[in-house]
Amino acid sequence: MRLGVTAALAAATAFAIPAAHAADPGMMPASAGWTSCYVGGNLGGAWSHTNVNDEVSGYLIASLDADAVVGGGQIGCDYQFAPQWVVGIQGMIDATGLQADTTSDALGPLTLHGAIPWVGTLTGRFGYLPAPDWMIYAKGGLAWNQTNSSLTYLGSTIDAVSFGQTGWTAGIGAEWKHDPHWSFFAEYDYMGFSPTTVTFANAHQIGTVNQNVQAVLFGVNFHLN
Repeated sequence: MRLGVTAALAAATAFAIPAAHAADPGMMPASAGWTSCYVGGNLGGAWSHTNVNDEVSGYLIASLDADAVVGGGQIGCDYQFAPQWVVGIQGMIDATGLQADTTSDALGPLTLHGAIPWVGTLTGRFGYLPAPDWMIYAKGGLAWNQTNSSLTYLGSTIDAVSFGQTGWTAGIGAEWKHDPHWSFFAEYDYMGFSPTTVTFANAHQIGTVNQNVQAVLFGVNFHLN
């Protein structure tokens, strides 16, 4: 976890350093400002932590940790309302390879498998411009996911269920506008999801699922100026 956060902050710092040099008007590329809508793509890494607790006692039944590549797309609009301030709204959806297996005394002879095939967010963004073509921003809002879970016995699946979760997200990042149409960004996001009680089709009630996902993303946006 610390490695991912450090990578995100290092990327943001690397983006911000050239901004100090860009403050010289003689070195600065022409900027059309940040007021525009955009579409883009992203790729990075994600990791998740899942606890399954007994619904009544709260006893920890199982714990799963996973990490994987994540990637997808985003769409949004920004409005530059002052020389150094930007607000916006963004929707993002990413596919993930997050999956893990676990066994415990509470599960007996059964193995619990969990996978999160996708996550999505709808967020507001608030940015500060240290230079016209550089933005440091914070974002926050709503998050969703899909979780697929199954129980196996001696390698054979005996029960399975899929369910969605809602929650919240917050993140930080930095974005560089290369020209009026193209920008590049790096960001760190945390997504926390509401507890969900899971009951399999064959009445294998596992318990309450509590999980979060974190991601470090690198991406590109095309601005529809």
